[in-house]
Amino acid sequence: MIKTPGVWGQSIILPRIRYVYDRLPFASYRAKQYAANEAKKIRSLVQTRDPIFTVVYDCDTLGISYGSLLNMLAIARYVISNGGSVKFVIVDTESLDDVDERSPSYVRYMIEDFVKISMTLLDDKSSDVRIVSPASLSEIIQSQDSTNTLFYEFMSARRPFFRDCFNVFNNLMATAPRAIQNRTLFTFSDFEEYFPTSFTSKQYVAWHCRYDLRGTDYGRQTTKDEFLYSYNYLRRRFPNHDIIIISDRLGCQHYSSLASILQIDDILFSKEYSFDFLGDAALIMNSDFFYWFRGGGVSQLGLVSRIPFEMLGPLMNEAMWNKRCLTSWQGDSQRFVVLKKHQFVYDRSLDIDKIGSDYL
Repeated sequence: MIKTPGVWGQSIILPRIRYVYDRLPFASYRAKQYAANEAKKIRSLVQTRDPIFTVVYDCDTLGISYGSLLNMLAIARYVISNGGSVKFVIVDTESLDDVDERSPSYVRYMIEDFVKISMTLLDDKSSDVRIVSPASLSEIIQSQDSTNTLFYEFMSARRPFFRDCFNVFNNLMATAPRAIQNRTLFTFSDFEEYFPTSFTSKQYVAWHCRYDLRGTDYGRQTTKDEFLYSYNYLRRRFPNHDIIIISDRLGCQHYSSLASILQIDDILFSKEYSFDFLGDAALIMNSDFFYWFRGGGVSQLGLVSRIPFEMLGPLMNEAMWNKRCLTSWQGDSQRFVVLKKHQFVYDRSLDIDKIGSDYL
């Protein structure tokens, strides 16, 4: 591991080294090899008597991301499913106030939401979830056993390790007995208490659409043509189902306006019923089918579960388990199709019908 302390090392040198490293040949192979080595260590530790693990989610290092949080929680759930206990520590931050333009209190809301989500998804008898200040992190590092602290070297140097979490979890689950897998994977029962009581549809499809307020990541948003094609595809495949779009408040507003422009009047929107992430998660996990097209981190809900889904999007940090499956537990009712991040965004000469027949 390369250790380069100091501001210059963390903010300039290491990102450049990582940029070059990521573009070397066999990137996927190297990622899977690293994940296999980390998974081997964790397997060895959970076989000890009453193992206690410390998992640190450092908001300054990992950012404010539901996807990263869910991947960390998945590993923590694996430890608990194998009889271990977890101290799940969320390190607060005051340096991300400009992460979103909607409200100066957005970061504070997200961190509090992270605590709520973590307490919901981890068994309270086998876990302790707490939030600490950045100043307290050094004390935690010094007081913890490095062997039982996940990603200790990255965490202690405050370097990002979210890239590897999903691949490590994928490897862990590959050799886990099905009973362990079932206890680890997300299910509707994990979110049932947050299911919106005002939502009464009995048969429905959940469709995640991401919307970026800042307009800096169009490659993960749904264009007008893609929206129309996806709607027609879902309507043909599920003629007797309701369709509900899962997004945040601004996303629901944006795609509701787009639906009106396209004269589509039979789509529901999650923010008519749910007011937070856990409510949206409950809607997804209780659906008959989850559809995701180049969206956000909410995809991890489907991936780390057995619910039927179809996902089309780029691989960010994940490595395919094999040529057909993204996950080692992927079932016949689950399908992931790899796309380039900007595959349909800039080349408007492409025929959307031909795109659809190739990929849907």
